[in-house]
Amino acid sequence: MNNYHFTIAVRDAAADNFDTLETAFYQAGCSDALLCRENDLVYLEFDREAANAKAAVYSALADINKAGFHDLVIQESGVCTLAEIAGRAGLSRQAVSLYAQNKRGSGGFPKPLYGIAGHTPLYSWKEAAQWLYRQGKLSQSSYELACSV
Repeated sequence: MNNYHFTIAVRDAAADNFDTLETAFYQAGCSDALLCRENDLVYLEFDREAANAKAAVYSALADINKAGFHDLVIQESGVCTLAEIAGRAGLSRQAVSLYAQNKRGSGGFPKPLYGIAGHTPLYSWKEAAQWLYRQGKLSQSSYELACSV
């Protein structure tokens, strides 16, 4: 069994009902998650043991569904900024910026999915995770999570 750390936003949970939410998630099987909120967004930070990343994420989603919530977003999927890439990989923002400019590393850092002048470029986390893993800059469990969702 491996331990996987990931975050799931629960968009249909009311942040003002925090104490009730904590009990509901715990009873549904999310005892390995920390319930958090930022502004009006409720999210769970999991440290889940499972045979593989996909099993960890899908079992967590099923547990959240048991608690009655269905508008869920897995943080490790989708797009992210260079700052988020740095945070997820445990690297400095400067290092990731240099990778993106092909001034460090073996080159070939993924191109942004979106990056119109004046806006923060957005990258595919899956593509960035694959590149970082090949460079030896990302843990296997983080790599597996990015590729499984």
